[in-house]
Amino acid sequence: MKNANSLAVRLIRATSVPLFAVAIALIVGAVLIAFLGQNPLVVYQVLVAGGLSGWPNISTTLQMMTPLLFTGLSVAIAFRAGLWNIGAEGQMLMGAMASGIAGYGLAGLPMVIHLPICIIAGFVGGMAWAAIPGLLRVYLAVNELVICLMLNPIALLLTGYISTRPLKAPGPTNKLPDVAESAFFPSFSIYSQLNAGILLAIGVCIAFAIFNSATLRGFIWKLIGLNPKFAHYGGINVRGNALWVMLVSGGVAGLAGAEQVLGEYHAFYDNFSPGFGFDGIAVAMLAQNNPIGVIAAAFLFGVLNGGSAVLQMTTGLSKYFVQVLQFVIVLVLAAQFTWRFKRKARPSNSTKIQSEPATKEA
Repeated sequence: MKNANSLAVRLIRATSVPLFAVAIALIVGAVLIAFLGQNPLVVYQVLVAGGLSGWPNISTTLQMMTPLLFTGLSVAIAFRAGLWNIGAEGQMLMGAMASGIAGYGLAGLPMVIHLPICIIAGFVGGMAWAAIPGLLRVYLAVNELVICLMLNPIALLLTGYISTRPLKAPGPTNKLPDVAESAFFPSFSIYSQLNAGILLAIGVCIAFAIFNSATLRGFIWKLIGLNPKFAHYGGINVRGNALWVMLVSGGVAGLAGAEQVLGEYHAFYDNFSPGFGFDGIAVAMLAQNNPIGVIAAAFLFGVLNGGSAVLQMTTGLSKYFVQVLQFVIVLVLAAQFTWRFKRKARPSNSTKIQSEPATKEA
């Protein structure tokens, strides 16, 4: 009974802030809807039904949720360890390009070999791009937040140049050649581009949940995020572990790009992402950096994004109303962090990797 009560208390603490942020967003959204002369209850009903009614809509929701699982987990891994990796967008693009090149460059291999190689290529591509801010932060004390912000547009321009010049496929579209069928993720629906990448994404989230709670390395990464000075004096190699956190975080973001190339587009297209990397920041914040929470938060965002098109067709309300709800959620979470940061502010020191991330895992 005592263990059950303790678990219930921890669950309430872990979900109270995210649920509060979602509730505030719904209230603000209801006010905006009423101001536009529509019934908030009807609009929300259409929005939820558009994302969850029938397999065609559900498959679309799951498809939109899949890249957010990877990018949200990527950001959560870094935030939990006290590092501000907001470069998931660029890391995803580099991972996508690496998967695309391996997808057509190694054509002829059997699927059991080709597909894993392309997945690994995506992971390595994201990891390589994340190594830049990681190395600069660990060895030169350069703020990784600034570097990540600079690298995102560089990645977009670099992949755009490669897909429009040196490796461009024949034809008017700026893209790489199509990947071989042996590198395709199996498709799960004829109504959407849902594919087996979602199983990989959920599996990676579960693996990191086990890693965080049941391994010494997972505890070390959390300790570095909580108090890097204490970790340093406890004999932990803070620099080495922080670098590995950035590399793994970038690699997971690269898997989002691999899923897009191998499961949805079957080729690398220039500027294919609508901002999955940036949405991953919101997912990680809403999940409180918990890998299982990432699954729930990504599903919520998938429902909102999946239902937005139905909302516009049915009620005439712009599909971008969903973005307003997401922005409000992020705003509430950021305000909560700012208030907590001011209460727990402490002086910086030479061994500190970074200030507290946007949220901490409960």
